[in-house]
Formats: sequence, structure tokens, C-alpha cells
Amino acid sequence: MTRRSTEAGRLGRLLCDYLDTAGLFHGPLNDRGVLVLALAGAATMFLVQPPADCWMFAWLAPLPWLAIVQADRLSAAHPWRSLWVGGFCHWLATIHWLRLPHPATSIGWVALSVYLACYLPLFVAIARRLVHGWRWPLVAAAPVAWMACEQLRGSVLGGFTFGGLGHTQWRWTTLIQVADCLGAVGVGGVVMAVASGLAEIVAVVVSRERVRAAVLSGLAAVVVLVAAVGYGRWRIQGEPRPAGPTLDVLLVQGSIDTELKHDPAAAGDVARHYDELTMAALGMGEGVGSEPGSSAVSSAGSAVHEAGTSRPDLIVWPETMWRWGLLEIDPDEVLPESVVEQTLAGRDATGTAADRQAECRRVLEQERLTLLAAFARRYGTHWLVGLDKQVVTPQAPSGARNYNCGLFLDPEGVVMACYSKQHPVMFGEYIPLAERFPWLYRLTPLPAGLTAGTTPLAVTIAGSRVAVNICYETALPEAVRSLVRELASQGGRPDVIVNLTNDGWFWGSSELDMHLTAAIFRAVEVRTPLVIAANTGFSASIDGSGRLLARGPRRATATLRTRVRPDGRTSPWLTWGSLPLGACVAVAAVALLSGWSRRGRLQTR
Repeated sequence: MTRRSTEAGRLGRLLCDYLDTAGLFHGPLNDRGVLVLALAGAATMFLVQPPADCWMFAWLAPLPWLAIVQADRLSAAHPWRSLWVGGFCHWLATIHWLRLPHPATSIGWVALSVYLACYLPLFVAIARRLVHGWRWPLVAAAPVAWMACEQLRGSVLGGFTFGGLGHTQWRWTTLIQVADCLGAVGVGGVVMAVASGLAEIVAVVVSRERVRAAVLSGLAAVVVLVAAVGYGRWRIQGEPRPAGPTLDVLLVQGSIDTELKHDPAAAGDVARHYDELTMAALGMGEGVGSEPGSSAVSSAGSAVHEAGTSRPDLIVWPETMWRWGLLEIDPDEVLPESVVEQTLAGRDATGTAADRQAECRRVLEQERLTLLAAFARRYGTHWLVGLDKQVVTPQAPSGARNYNCGLFLDPEGVVMACYSKQHPVMFGEYIPLAERFPWLYRLTPLPAGLTAGTTPLAVTIAGSRVAVNICYETALPEAVRSLVRELASQGGRPDVIVNLTNDGWFWGSSELDMHLTAAIFRAVEVRTPLVIAANTGFSASIDGSGRLLARGPRRATATLRTRVRPDGRTSPWLTWGSLPLGACVAVAAVALLSGWSRRGRLQTR
């Protein structure tokens, strides 16, 4: 035996002794053991998410955390504190990209990690109560506890859904079809069930006890996986055959890194950048990218080549890539006379003061549309462009309301409709209570906040109903479900959802991957194709089964030409939404309350 192998054996024995004293192999689990397992799970669960993206190991990643659930007894004095530390480390690494937009967002990065970390001790507490208090098998308890926690995380404080366990499996198209019943959270439940079965088998290998229970748990995990895959195969076989009209869409992806500083001179550069990409795609009839030969750009180019030199039915620019925002002025707003005089100078604007006010409002509003109309006429087709809109009104404490919008124009440059984002991001796009107390914005790098829109919107283009949402709205399952249901109730279920996104804030980081993955699951849940125009990426085309048909490059320019076919299928998710996941939350709540002793301490053994 060599000296190196002797030293390796000694290190191995020391490690085993350390883990044994921590209670990992025998006896109650002490503080050291809980902390070791919490941090190990933090690492493995991070590695299955982007940027490492070791997605195939997601079925094993929860094992360290499940070991804490399995432990017969916790002798640790502060187990929940150790678990919170593990959760904090996990989320701090997973959402590291939140520090990139501005130095001030590092505060939000840490604060959000502090909050999200609470879900790990909550998961363990629920699962332990179900296993040791209610005598549920781990293969049932862990998925229920996990789905309850992920559902809460996706709902409380506006919801944060990135980094879900089910999201790791987006490439397995057959498996993720179950999302049209239980959402992305349900796919995570399937992964957790399989991991629980494996955890029981690992426990048997270590302890040589409860062999029969472990075999049954393993079989149950196999049944869950086979059922999910079988359901997925059935749903894929039921895909509609290609028939009827398709929508020919040109997605324009520029690459402009975005910062929280507002340079008015940059508006022209941004418009020129996107216009050049658009005109090149229209003029040459092929995709244009800054990474020639990449698979993403090549796939886009092939679609364009098939379409020839014909105009697409719809051109899409990403969120806020037209920097000269729209203006609306409330008729109740009295404009200063100096503004009226300057605006109407050289015009025949006689009449009463009210007439002059009305004419001034019309001129100021039309000025913002004139250049947009000229671009639309030059493109010669329908155009959906992301921009801001300011509504000047005395009803707002600050004197104005700001909206993040998607504007549809027809080939003649006439406005068809304008959608206002319904779900602004808390602390990213607005500060709570700041509409009533505008001075709160002086404490942040935001110059002003967004007002939420109130209604979804769809327009008919080339025989297809086209709905739109903006940025993070694709990460909110209930928001997309509500969009489809409300439009369907109005007699026009959308054939495609177009998402406008500006991910230039995140400098090509793993946020782009997480954002795209969320969109894939939304397409499956509502059985509606979804296309994305994203600044810096990832622009994409996704069908109603969650297949990624085309994708732009990371932090580079591209144009993607894609034909969108309506899906038309309904889904259980559209009918009942998160009701089954709410049942998991209810079970978790009852389990926790039933485990609370008279002294106010949670009894999880």
C-alpha cells in the first residue's frame, strides 16, 4: 500500500468519525450533523440549477435535507437555526444575479435570501411532523411538504418562483406535461417523491433496518414517476395536428446592458440598434446574429430562409426598447399657459381656453406617436413594441402615473391596442405605499414607480389571437392562467402569448436561464404557445407542450423568425389552478398546528 493511499484511508476514517459524532449514521442528530446536512443540501440543490445546471442529479440533490427529515430524533439545541443558515447559503448563491443591476440591489439580494431561507426549516418541520407525528411514509410526506412550501414561496409577497426543483427538468418534455395538472410545483413534487424513495433505500444501506418499508417506498416512487411519464406520453399523443393558419413572427433580440441610470441621449442609440437588426432581417430574409454559426442563430436563420423574403405577420421588440414613452393627459389636468403657448405656437388654435387646453393635449400626445407610426409604416407589417407610458393626472399624488406597456401598431402606423403590465415587481418596479407617499422613492435608486394595469389584452393578427405580457409576468403561474381564462371568457382565448422582456439588467447571468424555464412551464400549464422577445436573451419560441423550438444567444444580438401554430387544448390547470397545491398548504398547516405543544414548542421529535 502506498503512502498516498494510506493517507487517503486515514482521512476517510477521520471523516466517517466526524460524521458519526454528528449523528449522521447512528443516534440522534446533533447541531453539527444538522448544519453539515443543511450545507450539503444547499450545495447540491445549487448545483442542479443554472449556472452549473447539473439537472440530471436533481433526483439526488434533496438527499441531505431528507436525511434530516428521516432522523429519528434531533438532539440539536438549535436545529432550525442551522437549517436557516443552509437555506440562506443556498439562495444567496442561486440568486446571485440579483446584485448585478445596481449596488443598491445587493441589499435586495441579501434581504430576499434571508426571507427565502425560512422555507428550508419550514419544509423540514412539516415533513418531520408528517413522518414522525402522523406516521406518513417519507415518499408521501416530503412531496406534500415541498409542494406546500414552493406554493407559499410562489404566492407570498407577490411570489418568487425562480429556482424551483421542477424547473430542473424542463428538458424532459414528457415528464413536464404533468404541469398542466399541478403546475411546475407539481413537477417538483414528482422529483421529491423519487428522491424520497432513494433516501429510504440509502437509509437501509446504512442502518440495515426497515428493509420492507424502504422497498415499499421505492416502489411507490417508481409508481409516481411511471404515472407522471405515462400521463405525459398520453398528453403528447393528443397534440392537435397542424391545421389552420400559422402566425409568422419576427423576434428581434438586441444586446444592450441596462443600468439604473437614465441617459436621455441613449434613446436614439437603442432605437437605431433595434431598427438596424429589424431592417437587416427584413431586407436579407435571414437571421442576423453576433454569434455566427451558433445553434441558436442558425435555427432562427433556417426559419427565415423558409419564409423567403415575405414580410412577417408580426415584428416584436422587447420590453422598453422604444425609449420615447407614450404620453396621456387627463382632461381634468390644467396645463400651464406657458406650455400651451409654446406647444400651439404657429398653429391656428383659436377658441376658448378649454379648446386650447384640449388641442394642446392632443398635440403633445400625438408627438409621441408620430415617430412610432413612421417606423411601423417602414416595416410594412404589424409591430408590437415595448415602451413606457406616462399618464399626467391630478388624481395621482405625484401628478403622474407610469406604466410599462406593449403597444400594437398596424402596417399603416395606427395604434391597435396598448397593454399595461398588470404585475409590477415589488421593490424592483415600485415601492409599496409610495404612490401615496412619493418621497419614499428618494430613498431608492428608482426615479418613480410603476402603476399596475387592470386588464389583459389580445388583438387579432393574420387570423390569430395574440396576447401579451411583460417580463416577470411569465414567472407567475396564476397571472398567466388568469390572462388566458379572462380572455377566453370574453370569447377570444389567445392562440399565442408574446412576452416582452428586458433582461439586460442581469448581464447574461443565470437569471436568463431561470426566466426562460419559467416561460416553458407557463406554456405547458395553459397549453398555449409562447414566444419571447428579450433584450440580451433569451428570445425564444415555445410550443404548447413546452418544447423549446428556437432560442436566441446569451448577451448577443439575433433575429428569430418563427411560425406559431395554435394549440387549442384545454388543461386541468386552467380549470382548477393551484387548488390541489392549496390542499398541500392546508395539510401542512394542520400538521404544524397539531404538533404545537401547550408550551408553544413544535414537537417534531
